[in-house]
This record gives sequence, structure tokens and C-alpha cells, in this order.
Amino acid sequence: MAGRPKISELERFMSHVHKDDSGCWIWSAFCMKNGYGLFSTPIKNELAHRVSYRLFNGQLDARDVMHKCDVTNCVNPEHLVLGTRSENMQDAKAKGRMCFGEKHGRSKLTNEQVDLIKKSDKFQKDIALEFGISQGHVSSLKNGTKWRNQGFKLGITQEGNYHR
Repeated sequence: MAGRPKISELERFMSHVHKDDSGCWIWSAFCMKNGYGLFSTPIKNELAHRVSYRLFNGQLDARDVMHKCDVTNCVNPEHLVLGTRSENMQDAKAKGRMCFGEKHGRSKLTNEQVDLIKKSDKFQKDIALEFGISQGHVSSLKNGTKWRNQGFKLGITQEGNYHR
């Protein structure tokens, strides 16, 4: 019984790639809501850019595969580099691809409210009640461990931390 000829993982992978004029290899098969492509292997579904890195650059480890081009469905191995989760998050933040402050989907406060909280001389428990947050959250806002990068009229130190 002759079936379809078995093609290699690389050939199957490349059948879902469109080489763009920009140099990106655009993943044309299934992409998730966040824009990252998925590729089915016999073992599991894998992120397409991770599969590309593995196929063209060798074995992966636990590190993230980062996009130098910032195109989430790009699978060009020349546009991919390994980095720690921290490096990947710093890269995303530096390139403006992360939501924080009032733009974060789970934020309870606006930038204006945070500014009011930081400037308030009231007791933290009273501020917490007024804004519907915990006293610990108020403390974190006042000492700068939360919402430190919202871009108010603050100075920026060399480390990138904000100060008054």
C-alpha cells in the first residue's frame, strides 16, 4: 500500500514559510492570538520560531528564542537569538512591546490616580479604602516598587529608575 512519500520535518516546516522582502520568513500556518506561529511535531505543538531555531541552529535549551526583527510570526533563523527570560522581557520593554501602568489589562488604577496616591499625605489604609486597593499596594506605589515606569514628570537615573 503506497501512501504519500514521507517528507522531512524541515521540508514540512518550510512548506509553511513565506520569505518576505524585508528578510523575514513569515509563518503562514496557524498563528495564535498573540501572533506567534504553531508547528505540530509528532510529540507536541511547538512555537514555530523555536522549531526554526532548533532546525537551523541546533538543539534548544530552556532559554527563550528572541526575535531581533520584532515580527512575532517571523521564523528566519538569522532573526532569532537565544536569551534568558529576563533578557527577553527587558528587550520587549525597551522596544515598547509590553503593556504596563494603566494600559495593562488588569490595572485597577489610572496614571492620574497613581500620581495622587504617591503625593498623598493621608494614611495608607485610608488611601487603600478610597481607591479599592490593599494597603500593601499603596505602600508599593509610594516606595516605587510598583508603577515606577509610568512616565510622570520624574527624573531618570542611570539605572533607569525614576526619582523625584
